[in-house]
Amino acid sequence: MWVLLKDFLLVSMGMGIGVVLMCILNVGKEADYKMKQLEESEDN
Repeated sequence: MWVLLKDFLLVSMGMGIGVVLMCILNVGKEADYKMKQLEESEDN
């Protein structure tokens, strides 16, 4: 029983870390896009 509980906790922890990583990557991509737009508007 404890093994099942431990496995479930590990799986949900892994999923949580995966979701957090995806959010960080999306925010980073968005920030890169915004920085490019800022640089282009400064050049003009």
